[in-house]
Amino acid sequence: MTLAPVFVAALFCAQPAASRAAPPAAEGQEKTELNFVPILGGDSDVGVGAGVVGDLAHLRPGSSPFVWRLEGGAFITVKPGDGMDKLRSPYQDFYLELAVPQLTSSGRLRLEVRPSYTVETTQSFYGVGNASPRPPDDLPDQFSEYGRRRAAVTGSARVSVAGPLYVRLFGEYSRMALDIPAGGLLAQQRDRGPDEVRALIDGPTSFGLAAAQLGVEYDTRDNEIVTRTGTYHELRMRVSPRFGRSDPYQFAQANATLRLYRAPLRWLELAGRAMGDVLFGDPPFYELTRIADVSVVGGSRGIRGVPGQRYYGKVKVLGNLEARAAIWRGTLLGKPFALAGAGFVDAGRVWADLRSHPELDGTGLGLKYGVGGGLRLQEGQTFVVRIDLAWSPDAQPVAAYFAAGETF
Repeated sequence: MTLAPVFVAALFCAQPAASRAAPPAAEGQEKTELNFVPILGGDSDVGVGAGVVGDLAHLRPGSSPFVWRLEGGAFITVKPGDGMDKLRSPYQDFYLELAVPQLTSSGRLRLEVRPSYTVETTQSFYGVGNASPRPPDDLPDQFSEYGRRRAAVTGSARVSVAGPLYVRLFGEYSRMALDIPAGGLLAQQRDRGPDEVRALIDGPTSFGLAAAQLGVEYDTRDNEIVTRTGTYHELRMRVSPRFGRSDPYQFAQANATLRLYRAPLRWLELAGRAMGDVLFGDPPFYELTRIADVSVVGGSRGIRGVPGQRYYGKVKVLGNLEARAAIWRGTLLGKPFALAGAGFVDAGRVWADLRSHPELDGTGLGLKYGVGGGLRLQEGQTFVVRIDLAWSPDAQPVAAYFAAGETF
């Protein structure tokens, strides 16, 4: 039985040496802000682990929300292997992300660059479609798991067209290696599953993947880190061409995402998101559960409470509603902090393919959903950590999440 992850965060507030030697900079002054949070956590899938998330940001009056920001994170877990004297590391994640909101003097060009490396040995596969059943409880978790190693570099440039309207160009290249255990559910479905399922999940286990993306954005948010009011809507088209034998997949992805933020009271914020996503062509099977490298029909960034990678399909729709209420604001070690509580409802659905497959997707509404609440801790002006607890009919019994940044 899979246990929900439980995370404990210990806050450590750091400032540059010059800042520690002098009184804290006022909000209207130029300054460099350093924030980071050591974390401990784990579950029965990935064991116990430790890491850190944080950012270094340069702030200047008139440059919103920052001049530049370098965010980084690392998290590694360990658990016993075949023998109690052996340890393995089921999950490792390392990344850096540089954001420069106003690269040119006109302020119209934003640049983001992100290298990353991730090892995941307990990715889940329960089948394809909205009606895919969980394996019987008497089967070990390894029956529905596979491994994935990914090294990637992504870059994007966002250009201001007029007012809050932007165009974003995105490029990515990644190298992928999959470890599919013989005798597991994924291997069985790839070898002996129905033809329509095998067509969706078959393919090589080591390959490269290049992608280019064009997006149109409408962004009126008052702050991109902690948003209280405004809207943020996106239309995106991603294309992944086939360059040769080492890059075997060729597919396209269309996505529409709508976000709305309101603050009806000084202490209350409301946020909503609606998302639709369609895959065309021949994508690698793990893309069927993700949008932009994030598991959405399950996991901390999509339908909370539903396990990550729970439902696979070429067509995905989901929605989130969240209310955030201020609890406390104050200053610690010369830096501003804010604590808020949150309540949320998430729901969505997938369809296995563009053609109807009721044997895979079931009939009727078929919504997958999760409800829950949590806490939000804002440190300084550019960093937020969140802890959420969520219940869902798919959860066993609840899911817990610790992460940097808001869900959306």
